[in-house]
Amino acid sequence: MTVAVKTMVPASALEKIEGALIERLKENMPGFCKVEGFPADPDSYDFAGLEAASLVHYSGSQFAARKGPTTPNQMRRMNFSVVVLARDLRGAKGAYGLLEAVRQLIQGETFEGAGPTEIVRDELINESKGQWRWDVTFGLTMPAVAFDRQRPAPLMRPQSHFV
Repeated sequence: MTVAVKTMVPASALEKIEGALIERLKENMPGFCKVEGFPADPDSYDFAGLEAASLVHYSGSQFAARKGPTTPNQMRRMNFSVVVLARDLRGAKGAYGLLEAVRQLIQGETFEGAGPTEIVRDELINESKGQWRWDVTFGLTMPAVAFDRQRPAPLMRPQSHFV
């Protein structure tokens, strides 16, 4: 009989930051706005029956040049997006208020040791039949530490001197 061994893979920095962002928004966004991670299949997202939603996802990184010839490490600017879906633009449940709420909840915060966050942009992605879709992108910086590739030194052999 063969026993399968499960390997637990720890959450990546991206997953940890995304999870922290989702929790921050869930705890503080207005109750009518559903907050969750962006779905694997965005086209199948069911917005029916919701007044508004905020969906979080990682949207890419930029890496700074190394600082000096002796380190392989770089600084990484990670960008995350919050997609705001709303049925109105103005008013108590409108997109404009939700965009400001997202900005105020995220701007200047640190998440999992990365940051503080800076707003990169917000923009209207599209409008279709009274459903408004906005994207708020923000960046936060943390070190991108390279895997340790230092080769071990050859074994030292003791020298003996016989007198």
